[in-house]
Amino acid sequence: MTEPIRQKGEWVPLIVTLTLGAVTLIVYPWTTEMVDPIVYAQVSACAFVPAVLPLLGRLTNRNFPVLINALIALHMVLASFLGSAIQLYRLISWWDLFMHGYFGFVGSVVLYTFLLKWNGRAPDRRGFLVLIFLSVMGCGALWEIFEYTTDALLGGDAQRVAEALRLGTSPIADTMTDVIITAAGIAVFYIGLYIDKRCGYPVSKHLE
Repeated sequence: MTEPIRQKGEWVPLIVTLTLGAVTLIVYPWTTEMVDPIVYAQVSACAFVPAVLPLLGRLTNRNFPVLINALIALHMVLASFLGSAIQLYRLISWWDLFMHGYFGFVGSVVLYTFLLKWNGRAPDRRGFLVLIFLSVMGCGALWEIFEYTTDALLGGDAQRVAEALRLGTSPIADTMTDVIITAAGIAVFYIGLYIDKRCGYPVSKHLE
């Protein structure tokens, strides 16, 4: 079995997240009155996520585009480093919605790429659209289950139920809004893919 061609810059996303992760862990204690050990574990784990695709490429003899690994690395930086450690989720009211939309977009890009790598081509157009939508929305639903479970076990309020009850608003508003915004992120991917295919922009070539 021949080895895959090594891609130029394939480890750059990992180097970036490791560097920014280290900086985040240094800055974190200065951004909060109460240091949470879970944040240290979360940032440390997320910093290594961009190593998954290069290592998977070694195991499967398939090269995964550096572009999608960069998008995944950016998600780690925005969600974990800035969102959790630097507390942008608390400081910027729309940050959580932005991250759910970004997840819908990036999840669609990653699944699209995996379909091409394993099947050699995209499936039937209608099946392709349905598979992308259901798979990414399923991952979004699993995240909501995770948030609910951690709230129940640790007494947190990631889903803002207590906050909603205190303000007299719907306790399911946060969860439903997250789901809707995730779907919007998928829609952005569909629109981008349509424009790419119809207008001949070469963006999708970087995913093949």
